[in-house]
Amino acid sequence: MNEYIKLRNIKGNAAIELREGASRLLLCPDMGGRVFVEVAGIVPHRIDLQAAAHPGDDFNNYGGNNLWPAPEGGMYGFNYKGNEWYVQPVVNKQSFKTVAWDSNGAMLRKRAALLNRAGTVIETLISREIKLSGCPVMLENYELEACLSYTTVDSFKVINEVQADAGLLAAWTLEQFDATGDTISFCIVDNPYQTINFDYYEHPGKRISYYEKGFTYRTDGRSRGQIGIKVEARAKQIGFYDFDRRLLCLRCNGSDGNGLYFNIADNDQPAGPLSAADNYSIFNSDTDMGAFELETIGAAKVDGSLIQGSELIS
Repeated sequence: MNEYIKLRNIKGNAAIELREGASRLLLCPDMGGRVFVEVAGIVPHRIDLQAAAHPGDDFNNYGGNNLWPAPEGGMYGFNYKGNEWYVQPVVNKQSFKTVAWDSNGAMLRKRAALLNRAGTVIETLISREIKLSGCPVMLENYELEACLSYTTVDSFKVINEVQADAGLLAAWTLEQFDATGDTISFCIVDNPYQTINFDYYEHPGKRISYYEKGFTYRTDGRSRGQIGIKVEARAKQIGFYDFDRRLLCLRCNGSDGNGLYFNIADNDQPAGPLSAADNYSIFNSDTDMGAFELETIGAAKVDGSLIQGSELIS
């Protein structure tokens, strides 16, 4: 019995399962709307079964694909009380409501009051739509054992009046995968040497390798680090390949690119919230978690001096 089946058994009727050929997807409204998949018996996502069975008041890092409010750090960060990192209860514990569901997808929604580091309360309506989307065209000529593709449309709509000088807000999805010595993440982009934002943590060094049409990042879950991919680079997509399991994952940011991109990083952001503008990120954990993340980042919608929200299509 693999981790996906164990999780499905834990969640029972609290989760929604979608099927596509030999693959399936589990959507968990009461776990932050997280998504987990199984492809031909392979479970690519990291899954914390202990947290799923016994969630606590602190951060429940279940794994899978999760929606977060950005930024994480800086003066407007949602993950800090002063200098203490934490996850707000509305993100960590508050369930989504399922407002629509069929064999092809589901729509989740919840209303949540987010508090940023500057003390600003942002009342939001959060929506997460999941749809099966068929095998990507670029893989049609390959002999695949199985394929699962899905689209997420994630949005934050600001309900109260919030000035842009009191807070920023963007949709941000983190998809967490089990790391092995055989997992290599990559980015397909025309100008790889000018693409990467190294301001998250210290430079990953030799873990980054450059090529004519992109770069790779050795994401083996053995050295904590994170890189951003600049909006201006117009990256086509990111992904990873697991050589041992012959497992390919492609992840594309399908948002329109309109709006304000800002620094989402978990650091002090000494040059301010507008010191970076990324629409992708790749995170590699240390051995404690043994995982890595492929991330997509949306833009803030700002009308005059007021923030309106954000939409992210992945």
